Amino acid sequence: MPVTRLFLVFICQQVIAANAQTITIISAHTNDPLPFATIQNLRALWAMVGSEKGAFTFTDVNSKSGDTILISFTGYLPIRMVKPEVTTTLKMEPLPEMLQPVEVLPCKGMEIESIKNYYNGKSSFGLSSNAQAIACWAAYIPNSSATKGILSSIQFWLSKNDLPKNGEIAPFRVRLFNYNKSTNLPGLPFLQKDILVYPKAQKVVIDLSEEWLRLPENGIVVAIDFFYAGEQFVKTYKTTFIHQDGSRTDTIMRRYGTNIESVKGNDLKGNGFDYLYKINEWRVLEDANGQKWAPKIELLVKLCE
Repeated sequence: MPVTRLFLVFICQQVIAANAQTITIISAHTNDPLPFATIQNLRALWAMVGSEKGAFTFTDVNSKSGDTILISFTGYLPIRMVKPEVTTTLKMEPLPEMLQPVEVLPCKGMEIESIKNYYNGKSSFGLSSNAQAIACWAAYIPNSSATKGILSSIQFWLSKNDLPKNGEIAPFRVRLFNYNKSTNLPGLPFLQKDILVYPKAQKVVIDLSEEWLRLPENGIVVAIDFFYAGEQFVKTYKTTFIHQDGSRTDTIMRRYGTNIESVKGNDLKGNGFDYLYKINEWRVLEDANGQKWAPKIELLVKLCE
């Protein structure tokens, strides 16, 4: 009997392997892998990401033959295709503007100004993601003082109580968007590439000085993506829910990544957003009472004329 069980397991593993197709996503310009590219199944309405080495495996569990797949990566032309039936390598073409030389803008002084999406430093709570989910939280940082200059850095904070004592902090993907005044939502990409962040401390600082990005007159949107990059970043913990009638329920929670410090209500200068990958839409972040909230973000700008 034990031998039969082992044989059945071996057969099942072979069937799964036979029905799996792995794609490797690379840049057609450099042949380098594109880490954590977004893969969307437009029929089943789900989204996942590839690995750090640009690989993603289709199985009978996450897709079916004939499904339409959309692959995207900031700064590259998206690929829309039918789910591949064989293991293959896909080359993504960079957008034409990605191949243009960077225009270096002159700045006479070295003065730095801080622009924030909040009024004080008090964090209301943290933003995180469910285990194995792909989630995006964004913050609009308005340029209310009409500051002219070059973006020097972006700063955000992780929850101090949530930092792991041992092991790595889960990586994030950071993207920059223009703010669309007509829709009051994030608009077109402001920076035509993704920024992969591997935090080492509570304060996360992203250096943008070499990008030479002039701060738009109406500000920018900073988006922070959580994406599943390994079981080692899933935190399992016990918690107790207290109900309105006073009863308690002990629950085991599984959450991916690390909380991002956030602000809400009267402390917030600009709206926050989340991106719904299933329907490809942005929406304003607010709770059931209509109170708005967003990740806590600070920009440092090198002042220029």
